[in-house]
Amino acid sequence: MKKNLLKLLICPICRKDNLKLIKIRKSNNIEIREGEVQCKYCNEKFQISEGILNLLLNPNKDVLCEQKGWERLKKAVKNTDKLMLSLPDACGEHKKYWKGQAENFHHIYSELNLKGDEVTLDLGAGRCWSTRFFSRRGCYSIAQDILIPKYVGLLTSDIYIYKEKIYFERICDAMEKIPFKDSIFDLVFMAATLHHSTDISITLKEIFRILKPKGRFVLINEPVKGIFRSEDNNNPEIEAGINENSYRLSKYLKELKKSSFDYKLEFWLGGNNKITSFIDMKLQKILPNRCIDNLLWRPLKYIQLLFFDGVLNLIAVKRQQ
Repeated sequence: MKKNLLKLLICPICRKDNLKLIKIRKSNNIEIREGEVQCKYCNEKFQISEGILNLLLNPNKDVLCEQKGWERLKKAVKNTDKLMLSLPDACGEHKKYWKGQAENFHHIYSELNLKGDEVTLDLGAGRCWSTRFFSRRGCYSIAQDILIPKYVGLLTSDIYIYKEKIYFERICDAMEKIPFKDSIFDLVFMAATLHHSTDISITLKEIFRILKPKGRFVLINEPVKGIFRSEDNNNPEIEAGINENSYRLSKYLKELKKSSFDYKLEFWLGGNNKITSFIDMKLQKILPNRCIDNLLWRPLKYIQLLFFDGVLNLIAVKRQQ
């Protein structure tokens, strides 16, 4: 953590904006690695550990279940630094699993046309693989998640910071009470994360609050439940106790409107439905992405997401009030 981060934060307990660095136990030429921060209003103290500011005090049972679940899944997959550095394209046996996610990310990222001076938040960043793309571009980037362990959480960031020579901030906290001041982010990004929220209405309102006027909210690889969706049998995340909610397209769009976002659905690949995934992949190979989006996907994507399993990619903009 760097000291300047505190200028953007509010206390997660009293919601006041007077957090102060009171102790540095260890630092290097990059950041403060170990230390302590205190709110001067409520006197609550927060720890900096391995460069991560932990604002998650007294997590609720849903957060605790999520943390324990990801710890279980971490042990079930052979994770390496090489794999983390290859994401989202992945390597070896993991490429097939990540293929659709990677194609969606690269398409949406190219649509953002970042200038490099944006302030960005990767919310539910997990392994922070996506955060580093914003940092590479020159953005002031922050990753937030409830998970800390390496290979599933924020500690994975050290791989990118030390091996790719980039930097971004990391904060541990829940997405239902985002610990930032109003109107400070140009872009909030979420990859396959919003459905893990215990209340997407609250999360979207918080995202709206922290975005600047005309700031963008980018949602990719978000699973959508269709009318003809089969049950989530043998889902390893659910079996591990992870908070895997299933929402229909109408739920997402309704909550976006309630939160005063304007939005546009984007081109997408993948999903759990074998028929629509097969069709999407074949069309993608035959026609360029832009052609698909303009000629075929616009009418089809609503139908697919309404009736079958799909993946929601969208870019929303905060309305000026």
